[in-house]
Amino acid sequence: MPGTTHGKMISGMTRALRCAVIAGTLIPVLTTAIQAQPFNVPITDPKVNLRFDRYHDYAAVGEAIDQMIEAFPKFLRLEIIGTSWEGRDMRCVVINNPDTGPDTAKTAFYVDGSIHGNEIQGIEVNLYLIWFLMENYDTLPMVRELVDTRAFYVVITQNPDGSQNWFEFANTGSSSRSGTRPLDSDNDGRFDEDGSDDLDGDGNIVQMRKYMPGAGTMKVSDIDSRLMVPVEQGEVGDWIMLGSEGIDNDGDGRINEDGPGGYDLNRNWPTDWQPDWIQGGAHWYPLSNPESRAVADFLLAHPNIAGAQSWHNTGGMILRGPGSADRGEYTYRDRQALDYIGERAELILPYYDYIVLWDDLYTVHGGFIDYTFDNLGIFTFSNELWSSRQYYNEAWTEESPIPNEQRQLFYNDAVGMGAWYVDWHEVDHPTYGTIEVGGWSKFYGRMTPPFMLQELCHRNAMFAIFHADQMPMVELGDIDIEQHEGNSWRITATAMNPKAIPTRADAARQNRIGLPDFFGIEGDDLTVHMGGFPSGMLGEQLNPVERRPERISIESGISGRDRVTVSWIVSGSGSVTITYESTKGGTVSRTVPLR
Repeated sequence: MPGTTHGKMISGMTRALRCAVIAGTLIPVLTTAIQAQPFNVPITDPKVNLRFDRYHDYAAVGEAIDQMIEAFPKFLRLEIIGTSWEGRDMRCVVINNPDTGPDTAKTAFYVDGSIHGNEIQGIEVNLYLIWFLMENYDTLPMVRELVDTRAFYVVITQNPDGSQNWFEFANTGSSSRSGTRPLDSDNDGRFDEDGSDDLDGDGNIVQMRKYMPGAGTMKVSDIDSRLMVPVEQGEVGDWIMLGSEGIDNDGDGRINEDGPGGYDLNRNWPTDWQPDWIQGGAHWYPLSNPESRAVADFLLAHPNIAGAQSWHNTGGMILRGPGSADRGEYTYRDRQALDYIGERAELILPYYDYIVLWDDLYTVHGGFIDYTFDNLGIFTFSNELWSSRQYYNEAWTEESPIPNEQRQLFYNDAVGMGAWYVDWHEVDHPTYGTIEVGGWSKFYGRMTPPFMLQELCHRNAMFAIFHADQMPMVELGDIDIEQHEGNSWRITATAMNPKAIPTRADAARQNRIGLPDFFGIEGDDLTVHMGGFPSGMLGEQLNPVERRPERISIESGISGRDRVTVSWIVSGSGSVTITYESTKGGTVSRTVPLR
């Protein structure tokens, strides 16, 4: 009845069903909705009480992993897939239920983060993903089914040196993007000799200005004394801007032009790799860095990976490839699977847009997305995790009459209590004398405010889970056995894939990556005379394959939410075993008697 608890329960279940229909899959929401669950009723402490209103550096990540493995030893194990340039372990947490089989025998989902060192939110999303799946395994049936039927490989960060540099040393929100392998960025024969300098020792690299009465090009804003604005034509200012906080350490007349590293691990992958003069940051050759090499070796050793996500950190984007126009657009079939997931991701992730990398953002040669999809047949997304639109929840839009930087300062003052802006203050500079430094700290702009971090982690982890759930899962349907004369039989079998992602990408087939799927039949007393694909209105005809009818190659695999049917003409007695083998969709078999 309306207004009663019962009425509210029915209303809630109706909303849940509606969400399931929007997602395009009928999930067991009724069973889930009526069970008491810690996630839905968060009144008890989790087994591992991690905080997701803070950021974890390399040591803290190790402690968090150790805590979770200790609490859930059956499901979690740590693999070291390689070491970084500075010798840090590249940690991969494997999530698998051994009771349902080894991880390598299951369709697997790969996820990593912080390929750019400053993009630290991905580290938190990865920790949250592990934590959420483990904490809710016993109480959420959907989580339990996913963990039982899939495997997860979570590489916490691709770039442990770059991310630790961001934590330990003075940076901006955008610096420490590279790894820390020395590189001569300014071509002067020296390596990393002119990085940023933290003149006041506060851990941030901000801006420098100098007071030059009557000889400057900038002035203090009348609206907010922290803002610098250019003078009008014919007007004289009192200030000049000197750029990013630093010193000309190598005496070449430039500041901060050769800091640690200087390459881009997300331009170092084999697919469409281009040299540095075409694609900045590409480094010497594909996989020339130990971090990218370690990840590539791991991916190649795990062909069962069917879906992947690589977290970046700002822009509010759900990115798919191709990375450049000359790669050509994906086939309709591959796009259909990606669009199915990406369009629904926009419902999971408000303020995010689902877009194509080269067409809607910029061109990337040698990027991770192209490598995993084109070279490995893995359906991959790359989320830019933080959307600055979330600062104001669109209360102040880009069309607001209030200038953007003034809005940012108001947010800093009213919501952050001044936490993220460094007020201008005097310091001594060896070249410029007394100057002032000030501006946004490294925790603002590209970084998610800590009080909003857990929501970001949860929503993006749920997108990863949704993506993982749409990886192929082969099932065998009915097996029809029709007796002909004597011990001759026609056997017809159907394999189905109820998920959105096909068992083999068109990209893998076109690029001759990996093995096709196989539909096979065998038995102790069995001779296979013919096998192929039925046709005709009733499937009465048979289009036979030329070779090896007992193991029919399915070159394209099974499309998303589709099926494949084959028939065999055999002779024999006893039982036969029908098997469908798919590198990324799993292997299923059934034994039936000939009768």
